[in-house]
Amino acid sequence: MMPLQVKLQRVVKAKKDEAMTVEQAAEYLKVPKQYIPVLVARSDDLKMIGDEIIIAKRDKMNSWLICTVVVVVFFIISVLPGIGG
Repeated sequence: MMPLQVKLQRVVKAKKDEAMTVEQAAEYLKVPKQYIPVLVARSDDLKMIGDEIIIAKRDKMNSWLICTVVVVVFFIISVLPGIGG
C-alpha cells in the first residue's frame, strides 16, 4: 500500500498545471480536508499556496546543470585551443 503523501504527490504532478485544490485532493484520497496540509508538509516535492492550492515544487537543479554545461563548452571552445598553440 502506497503512503497517502506519495499518492498525493503523484496525482498533483500528473495534472497538466501541476496544481490541485485542497478539496480535489481530499476527494481523491478520501480523507478529511483538514488532513491535506499535513500530507503536503510530509512531502518534500509539494507546497501549499495560501490555504487552498497545492503545487509541485520545481526542480532547480536543471538550471545549474545547464549553466555548467555552457561554461564547460565555452572553456573547450575558447580556452583549450589557445593552450595548444
